[in-house]
Amino acid sequence: MLLPADGDVLKKIASGVGFTCLMFAATLYIPIIGFISAVMIPLPISYYRYKLGRSAGGLILVTSFILMVIMADGVSFDIALFAVLLILGFVLGEMLAEGVSVEKTVLYPCLSVIASGIVLALFYSAFSQTEFSSLVNLYVKKNLELTLELYRQMAMPEETLQTLSRSMETIQFVLVRIIPGMAVMSGLFVSWINMLMIRSLTRFKGLKTPEFGILTQWKSPEVLVWIVIAGGVLLLIPVKFLKIIGLNIVLALVMIYFIQGISIVSFYFDKRNFPRMLRGVLYGLIGIQQLFSLLVIGLGFFDLWIDFRRIDKNEKLDIES
Repeated sequence: MLLPADGDVLKKIASGVGFTCLMFAATLYIPIIGFISAVMIPLPISYYRYKLGRSAGGLILVTSFILMVIMADGVSFDIALFAVLLILGFVLGEMLAEGVSVEKTVLYPCLSVIASGIVLALFYSAFSQTEFSSLVNLYVKKNLELTLELYRQMAMPEETLQTLSRSMETIQFVLVRIIPGMAVMSGLFVSWINMLMIRSLTRFKGLKTPEFGILTQWKSPEVLVWIVIAGGVLLLIPVKFLKIIGLNIVLALVMIYFIQGISIVSFYFDKRNFPRMLRGVLYGLIGIQQLFSLLVIGLGFFDLWIDFRRIDKNEKLDIES
């Protein structure tokens, strides 16, 4: 489909490019909000792909990428990662336009991240004439050193800093080997968050909202529980290779149970009519407090056996009545 020569459409495309580059600039220059702004980079592309069509979304993607390369002073491994986020946004917009299920809407962009990430990493490896494994190790090492320096600037106790410094090689060894699981977990999270933001944005703008059913009643496929349990069993086997496989399995699927746990929490927020401000505070606590995040993951995981929302029981009562 060709892009219509419409001034209003071109303004919206410029707006999408501007917002994408603004998020990218915030990620580069404001580390405190860098993570939040990075997560929102796919939003303009997916939203305008859904609203205006494939050509508009593609134009925003290409233009944004060119400007991002200019802003970052050339091609780098980090730029490849941001390019993956742009691709995720476009694929998410495709899924929304196709009207597929919520599972496919979140899963397919995640798979696109993994596939395009591997391709771009291999391309950058060839471009920089560096072996792929060396490239990944160097990238992880560089980011660990930057993290350690950030902790120093935050006046973290010297004893803690020295402990971290002595453990750098071990941390690097583990991080490099759990990249597959971390990639799946991150891809699912970014896809899910952007899907929710687009759903809210389309409602606010009075546009047709993607139909996903009642998200507060969403449940993951039951078979995934047994895959997680299998991963947990591998973690208990005293063989390093098997432990790494088990850890990757658990990490890849833990985000699914976090999403299911959030669905349970949201279900009770709706049922008890919690005020929006209070919901925002509680969601924020879940996001920043690891203990609350683990509790939410536990809710999602054990929902198969406990059925916290009593959804199956309620459905049975509706059929009988």
